[in-house]
Amino acid sequence: MPPGAHVERADFVAGAASSAAGDPWAVKRSLGRCWGSAVLSFGLWQFFWFHNYRNLLDGEMGERRDDALLHTFGLLVPILNYFIIYWLWRDLDILRRRVGLPEFPVGLYVVGAVFLAPLSYSFANERLNEYWDVRSQGHATDAPVTTGEKIFIGIGIGLFLLYLAFIVLALALAITESSSS
Repeated sequence: MPPGAHVERADFVAGAASSAAGDPWAVKRSLGRCWGSAVLSFGLWQFFWFHNYRNLLDGEMGERRDDALLHTFGLLVPILNYFIIYWLWRDLDILRRRVGLPEFPVGLYVVGAVFLAPLSYSFANERLNEYWDVRSQGHATDAPVTTGEKIFIGIGIGLFLLYLAFIVLALALAITESSSS
């Protein structure tokens, strides 16, 4: 069964090899890709990352939840964002233990997200990739770059260019103002 679809372990083992059409196990993202996309998008790509993995983990949990978009927007709300991050890491920990992986220190990662967010997300991304490797019995591969990712990166680049234009304009106005006085 593809990621995001809750199945019992025996059903998964029986059907894992038959998932080649469209490669539903293309779910992993490398650390370099995550960092590069985050930098290129001026930080916006992390919302794409969060929404994507919240959807997949919700499906893996098998609770029929459909609140990934609400959780993603909730990341913008102070204090609530730490609860939302905790819920994602908690679910990852539960899923990792279901497949026999070691416990994921949820509280430590949430504290890390407060003080060292890029490192916390980097470590969590590696824990996600470990989970997909075990869950898929080695069939998990890198996710293709999607149109959504390209849009987030494009918007981020556009915002960064606007930011640079604003700085150049402010400097030009400051130089013009100082030379006229």
